[in-house]
Amino acid sequence: MTLLRRLCLALIPLLLLAACATPARVPLRVNVATVERAEGASMELRFIARLRVQNANDAPVEFNGASVELLLADGKTIGTGVVDTRGSVPRFGETFVDVPVTVSALGEVRQAIGLYGAPDRKLDTVLKGRLSGSSFDDLRFEWRGELAMPQPR
Repeated sequence: MTLLRRLCLALIPLLLLAACATPARVPLRVNVATVERAEGASMELRFIARLRVQNANDAPVEFNGASVELLLADGKTIGTGVVDTRGSVPRFGETFVDVPVTVSALGEVRQAIGLYGAPDRKLDTVLKGRLSGSSFDDLRFEWRGELAMPQPR
């Protein structure tokens, strides 16, 4: 056996041992902290979805964008949003990412849920999304809650 071959055979067990000793990374956690109304044009509603990103690892994690989809409880998409925010979640820490969400089919939403004249103007919704990163696979998340709809003018 040549010297190079012996060296390679000796290093294989060491590399396997090092791979086993490397601690596995805990996945980031993404939760929807709030969904609040924002200013919008007359024919659309705007919301800000504030995402709480938590890192339970011993090293900071970089991220580079997020996208969300706002759905009615029956699964119909009524709004979407994207943001190109880049940032870092500190080790054993958390950060917030604000994603603007636009609902442009306002008349259709009101008609679909019968909000005209309703005293309780709440809408059961689902917010689905993903957080994108270069050092991890995209993280998908889902939030269910109520959004307050504006009074018709």
